[in-house]
Amino acid sequence: MNTIVIHCSATPEGRPVSVETIRRWHLDRGWRDIGYHYVIDLDGNVHEGRPIGRIGAHVRGHNTGTIGICYVGGVTNDGRLAPKDTRTPAQKSALRSLVAELAETYPGIKTVKGHRDFPGVAKACPCFDAQPELQPVVAAVRAGVPAPRSKPEPADPIEPAFPPDPEPSAGKSLLRSKTNLSAIGAFVTSVVTALTSLETWVAALVIVIAAGFAFWIIRERMQKARELGV
Repeated sequence: MNTIVIHCSATPEGRPVSVETIRRWHLDRGWRDIGYHYVIDLDGNVHEGRPIGRIGAHVRGHNTGTIGICYVGGVTNDGRLAPKDTRTPAQKSALRSLVAELAETYPGIKTVKGHRDFPGVAKACPCFDAQPELQPVVAAVRAGVPAPRSKPEPADPIEPAFPPDPEPSAGKSLLRSKTNLSAIGAFVTSVVTALTSLETWVAALVIVIAAGFAFWIIRERMQKARELGV
């Protein structure tokens, strides 16, 4: 082994793609197995592809003596599929760590290149300048210096698509909560105010309806309280 070659899967930014999916793509082309030796998913997990002891199928004419690493992503997710460095912080960290580990394992490795750095390759893959970024990692290993393995940057907080469901108050009956008492009090006040402006038979009808509604509310809350065990 003398060279590490970096690739991208050329799939839209943020779209997860498994190593098995890439393997199926390559098998459909008539290849014996997935062409890459390693695949790094969006979360920075490193998956083994083609066994490292077998010649890969990732750079035409330069597969012998090279190790192919592919990160998931590499193009925009806006319909244009334009080349873009879509690596997540976790992918960048995992890539540096994997390069350092391979350089330590295989002393013959001296070079890191991107797929596009080979003659005759018209692709933009891996959609970033791999050599100046990752060559220092190999150089550090060869010099006996701890490799500069970066740590993932803290991810931006993700806003939930929906607000969380309200949690019931533990150890307190729903019927005794201050919120419920306030609501019931406001309802009774509004009913009394409305009754003063109605005729007697209408007021009586409203009282009966209100009493039935209040009874239904109390029954439902008691049932809910039993279900929640409070």
